[in-house]
Amino acid sequence: MLCPCGSTLLFKTCCQLFITQKQQANTPEQLMRSRFSAYAIKDGQFIFDTYGAAQRIKQSVTEIQAWADECLWLALVIHESGANTVEFSAYSVVDNTLCELREKSNFALEENKWRYIDGEITVHNEIANIKRNEICPCNRYPTAWSAKKGKKFKHCCGK
Repeated sequence: MLCPCGSTLLFKTCCQLFITQKQQANTPEQLMRSRFSAYAIKDGQFIFDTYGAAQRIKQSVTEIQAWADECLWLALVIHESGANTVEFSAYSVVDNTLCELREKSNFALEENKWRYIDGEITVHNEIANIKRNEICPCNRYPTAWSAKKGKKFKHCCGK
């Protein structure tokens, strides 16, 4: 299986190493990619664990897991990556609606590990309602990890 983060590497040689804690993220971008992958595979615990200490107090694994479960995460596009920031768009399907979430995220080193601190959402759009017989929207994104090229939504991500 290709990695959900869009790296074109296999999941087991990319973000799975971070999610299973066999390796630590060396950059904010690696952490961002692994957090997206955790949403895609619905691992709320990893997402919770990668928040900064102060932010974990305001979160719950149950709420994070619920949001991960209600969305089908299609693709991640990194727009810009800096020393402590990553600007990205995450594309998902919620209730047969294709959505884009664009955010500029802030990261910090805590106990020698990169952690997500917060982010400014700059775009949160519902792009389109998806009909069952339309070509699946994952085909629109070259980084989509679940793409079954040319399949209708009902036979691809709409299952």
